[in-house]
Amino acid sequence: MNAPISDLLRPDGRLLVRPTGEWTPDAAADAAELARGRRVPALAHIHEQDKAEHAVLTAAGFVESRRQAVVAISIESALEALGHAALPAGVELRSAADVDEDRLRLLDNELRQDVPGTSGWRSTPEEFRDQSFNDPEFDPRTYLVAVDAPSDEYVGIVRVWMKRTRPRLGFVGVRRERRRQGIAAVLIAHALRAVETTGATEVTTEYDLTNDASRTLLERLGARRIGTEIELVYEPEREPSRVG
Repeated sequence: MNAPISDLLRPDGRLLVRPTGEWTPDAAADAAELARGRRVPALAHIHEQDKAEHAVLTAAGFVESRRQAVVAISIESALEALGHAALPAGVELRSAADVDEDRLRLLDNELRQDVPGTSGWRSTPEEFRDQSFNDPEFDPRTYLVAVDAPSDEYVGIVRVWMKRTRPRLGFVGVRRERRRQGIAAVLIAHALRAVETTGATEVTTEYDLTNDASRTLLERLGARRIGTEIELVYEPEREPSRVG
């Protein structure tokens, strides 16, 4: 390989690839070679305005798979919008640090099946711990779980990663049968109140442009769009067969 590439095999069987700098023809070719060698799809993410990088990746065989909006949310405005959100009777919030780790992992796997771009996600206990509790941006105050107290069933998750630049709302999800009960709104409100105590005034997040439910919720919170990210995928099985 000629160009330095970092790669991470995700729990959904997709290989996340990144160059150390910009995507160059050599870097894109090496990323495609990695995918072929491991026989797994490779994912690359670029900003919408990076036309040159888009051209380099498509020339190497990557195809655009989805787009997501990048938004910023004022914590003050969001909390004002969520001011009257309340949990259904019997549901309470607990820190991820205070619940059963394996049950939380299984809920995370389940909820990711409804998130564009993460279908097939099945993390092992080791992967989940490493990417959650061992992440330096983990904060037990901003990673919360909604629990149905009478049954002790885990029904929802919110996590805000405490990035140094600006906190990021990394995920919010509720089990299908418990949606439209206001649980997601309360999860977000409690996490944002915890973030606010650190002095932060904004968080960022992303949503897939096909995900109308996420768009509606974030618009309710006053999210303003600050960019668009493109995901491109290279799938080795799409390579034309070579003869001779």
